[in-house]
Amino acid sequence: MNNNVDQVKNAEQEAVILLNHAMAIANAANSQNESEIVSVLDSNLKLWVEIETSLKSAKNLLPQDIKDNLLKLSKFVERLTLSKGSKMSKTDFDCLVNINMQISEGLIEAVKNNLAKEEAFSLLKCAIDLSNARENNNTKELISALDNNMKLWVYIKTLAQSETNPLPKETKSNLIKLADYVSNRTLEVGKDVENVNVRAIDSMIMTNLQISEGLMTRRCA
Repeated sequence: MNNNVDQVKNAEQEAVILLNHAMAIANAANSQNESEIVSVLDSNLKLWVEIETSLKSAKNLLPQDIKDNLLKLSKFVERLTLSKGSKMSKTDFDCLVNINMQISEGLIEAVKNNLAKEEAFSLLKCAIDLSNARENNNTKELISALDNNMKLWVYIKTLAQSETNPLPKETKSNLIKLADYVSNRTLEVGKDVENVNVRAIDSMIMTNLQISEGLMTRRCA
């Protein structure tokens, strides 16, 4: 789960860097100082070279179509910068500014959509594990499934409680309540795992399935 949090943080940091470069380019476009213009364009070019390197990394979890489009943009920025440099027209400067601003916004959205998919599958997997453990009447499997499900919901609650979480207040409140509900049901089942409380298990399974479906629906909307 920490990897998911790191992905969002990294995306937000890259978005801020892109915005800062966009502002610097916009200011340079109105400057008569050629050395300043060259410095700003060189800095932006280096940024896009870093982005390109990151996109080619096996650790990059962005969808392939997003990565392909960003790689094309990187090549475009490189060609435009190297071919025109400080002799760029106002339109060229505006183009670079718009690219940075749009990718800044899209980068965060793409990562968060991908995380929503991962969380949906995690919820679904926990639901399946709980169901299998119940059907197999396997105490060891049930304890493991309950523990993993609990950890997942603790993570979801932590995200919902974050002030930087863009979800609507009502949605965050509902997720926190569901996390508390799952915690209570887990403790209830854990008190006597030898005599499984089927209704409590079924309730947790249905909660996971419903939230998983909701995450996927929101992602596709």
